[in-house]
Amino acid sequence: MAEGFISAKSLSKKFFTLYFLCKDLLSKAAHYDWGLRAIKSVLVVAGDMLRKNNDPNIGEDAVLMRALRDFNLPKIVADDLDIFYGLLGDLFPGVNPPRSRNMVFEAVIEKVTVANGLFPDETFLRKVVELGELLEIRHCVFTMGPPGAGKSSTWRTLASAQDEDKRKTTWVDLNPKVTSTNELYGYVMLSTREWKDGLLSNILRRLS
Repeated sequence: MAEGFISAKSLSKKFFTLYFLCKDLLSKAAHYDWGLRAIKSVLVVAGDMLRKNNDPNIGEDAVLMRALRDFNLPKIVADDLDIFYGLLGDLFPGVNPPRSRNMVFEAVIEKVTVANGLFPDETFLRKVVELGELLEIRHCVFTMGPPGAGKSSTWRTLASAQDEDKRKTTWVDLNPKVTSTNELYGYVMLSTREWKDGLLSNILRRLS
């Protein structure tokens, strides 16, 4: 359960305190999750970072702080950022390790962005990277924002960059609003008790 952290007992108190305070002090955004599932996801990431850490100057507290910061920032809404940074600063005073970055892949993302006729803005490139990082630890990810914010461009750019990086990515674009619930998910025909695939279940069956 400690993922290899020697000072797990003291660090766990900071971990729990951060999530408890985030749940209490941050806004009640519908996509926020400060429960055990979220803790488990970040803990696995922190353990992976710990095992890959080759810098003796970065201690266990810095590794945990980096995981808590980098994998929670993408879901924090702008109005809550100051509070979140303040909580991190209080729990990990004087600790601010740099982001763990794959510069080779970031260069590929920038190349693909330009090739698609988009401007390689630093914030946009970071959002593409963050989406890729989240998909490595989550089965399901939502991209949220107003029209024109770059949601579709973000995941399309990530898919193209992974293809360019020899990591074949398959995606299917589906608008669930154009079908009924039965047409989307599938249903059991009451007369024969046979299952009839819906659009989504048909796609998932084909992809698997």
